[in-house]
Amino acid sequence: MKGIRLPWPIDLAGFYWRRKIYGQRVPLLASFKVTYRCNLSCRACPFHLRAGEEGDTLSWRQAVDALQALRRAGTRLVVFEGGEPLLWKDQTRRLHDLVAYARRHFLRVAVTTNGTLPLDVPAHALWVSLDGLRETHDALRSGSFDRVQANLAATRHPRVFVHCTLNRRNWREIDALCRWVREAPAVRGMTVQFFYPYFQGEEDLALAEDERREAVARLLELKKKGVPILNSAGRLAAMVHNRWRCHDDILINVDPDGAITRGCYVKSRGRIACRACGFTPMAEASGALDLIPGSLWAGWKLFLKS
Repeated sequence: MKGIRLPWPIDLAGFYWRRKIYGQRVPLLASFKVTYRCNLSCRACPFHLRAGEEGDTLSWRQAVDALQALRRAGTRLVVFEGGEPLLWKDQTRRLHDLVAYARRHFLRVAVTTNGTLPLDVPAHALWVSLDGLRETHDALRSGSFDRVQANLAATRHPRVFVHCTLNRRNWREIDALCRWVREAPAVRGMTVQFFYPYFQGEEDLALAEDERREAVARLLELKKKGVPILNSAGRLAAMVHNRWRCHDDILINVDPDGAITRGCYVKSRGRIACRACGFTPMAEASGALDLIPGSLWAGWKLFLKS
């Protein structure tokens, strides 16, 4: 795969030209799960439950083949996920090598991690999951708060963001979490999404409509006060009733068995229930495709701003 890195304005102009002028369904963003294996067993995540299955981790060759397929499809942004992606390895190669390889061929490369391992991977952006302050986070995410805090304090990565999945256990703590994020020197800001029930019987963590409405109102108020919540105001408001226009073909997914699917993040990963959607990244990507200023601005701050 020959890598030719164009300046980002030209690269993105090419993407929009193909989508808007030629009507080609080129994916913008890849959700790239390198493994289901994880060192935590978080309540809101179903993927660690699939560790130990056949095909629960990609080999280096499978990962490179998938990246080549993404490049041929026209993908611009790749986000490595898990499981815990920083646990991934194949003989002497680890995620750092895969990220370095991907950086040569894609506009931007990011990693989403649980934050329990050193935050030194050479991605353009690094999201660390934090679902509340110590007591709440530990209840939801396997007692990992102190490790996450220590790694955030130690990292020298220039673009670290906190990502919070709001649910019934933590949404009332959003003010305190935002204050914590503002005081964390290494953190450039935070993004939020809402808990999604991948399977029947998981609804106990899902926010009721009135709770989601109240949570969104609080997030919007905090944004007005200058808290660095990097989701756009318009897409946050749209998440209350999930009436935003979804362009699911803007997303392409890679799973640890090497399967590649286009469309909804949940496809092949759980049941699809659009009314319960909490995937704000999908809302922002769809908004960016529709040239909504707030979504374009959010994308620039998260992926392009130096």
